[in-house]
Amino acid sequence: MLGSGHIGVWLSRQTEKEVISSCEDHLSKIFQVVDKFKQFIEKYVNNDVEGCHHLAIEISNLEREADQIKENIIEKLMRLLFHPMDQDEIIKLVTTADDIAAHLKSATRKLLYTTPQEVPNNIKEGLKSITQLLVEEKDRLKKTIEAFVSKGDVKRMAEETEKIEEAIDDIRVDLLAQVLKWGDNYKYISNWLMIKEAIENIESASDEMENTADILRAMAILRKY
Repeated sequence: MLGSGHIGVWLSRQTEKEVISSCEDHLSKIFQVVDKFKQFIEKYVNNDVEGCHHLAIEISNLEREADQIKENIIEKLMRLLFHPMDQDEIIKLVTTADDIAAHLKSATRKLLYTTPQEVPNNIKEGLKSITQLLVEEKDRLKKTIEAFVSKGDVKRMAEETEKIEEAIDDIRVDLLAQVLKWGDNYKYISNWLMIKEAIENIESASDEMENTADILRAMAILRKY
């Protein structure tokens, strides 16, 4: 058996630290997408179409940057000596987190196809409320990754992330009902349909946040944090 001071063990630990650091960079970029999406919704609620277009470009660029970091991590895993189980965990982490940004980019694109001036205020306020919860879930996920890196209470932080996801799901159901009711009497199907799909994207982003927290919790358990 190799002792804990063996050079091979030390190198393995250093390599894992480097990869985890890259994962932090990736998640940081994802978190920026969430914050930009909040700004996008604020512009949307205020009928600022030009501001929405500007922020949509920023979101798309950030999502592309996050995707490149993800590809670099996967490429690094292919070159380095990693146990297959560790490789699988990290690949799951970055691909799941990457879907958060992808769903929010999709939501912005769909909302750009709508006319915010014609959207009822109650639906706009619903979009604002669900997005605010998404930002809170992002903050909990951020604390989960911080707990993982510091070997803290990952389980508790992951559970807090899950609770916010459940709250978002509850709001989504009510908000979709309002959208469908509006659609019953609205002449342009594209407006309410795109908003409905954007809400589904927001909820899917929330789901992927919860899934990311679950992966971090599983990784922490396997490492006995």
